Amino acid sequence: MKPFLLLVLLAAPAAAAPRSVWEGVYSSEQAGRGQKAYATECARCHGEDLLGDPDSPPLIKEDFLKKWNGKSVGKLVEQTRKTMPSDTPGRLNRQLSTDIVTYLLSVNGFPAGQGELVYDLSLLNQIGIESKK
Repeated sequence: MKPFLLLVLLAAPAAAAPRSVWEGVYSSEQAGRGQKAYATECARCHGEDLLGDPDSPPLIKEDFLKKWNGKSVGKLVEQTRKTMPSDTPGRLNRQLSTDIVTYLLSVNGFPAGQGELVYDLSLLNQIGIESKK
């Protein structure tokens, strides 16, 4: 192998390993911000109890986990960002959408950790939502 090529290979960053929502990917403080944002932006359609109504899907329990199991946190954040609120879709930025998703993760029983969930879509896409540990 030529020395230059070896140097390039050694300098290339390693791809981040996939993570799981069971690893504590958000902080309690961030989920608190998400809860406030949910109350302002989401509760009027999905309900304060997050159980939804005939026009809005539930965001907790089996229905939520069935829909999102096996998908990435990034996909959930982006769907929230692009389609919510339904009367003005696309109004939420990625930071606010991520905070709201951390609240959804917390009420669905996924543990908080020490650090905040970052707003970087490429990193969010590496975190899987799994209904079981």
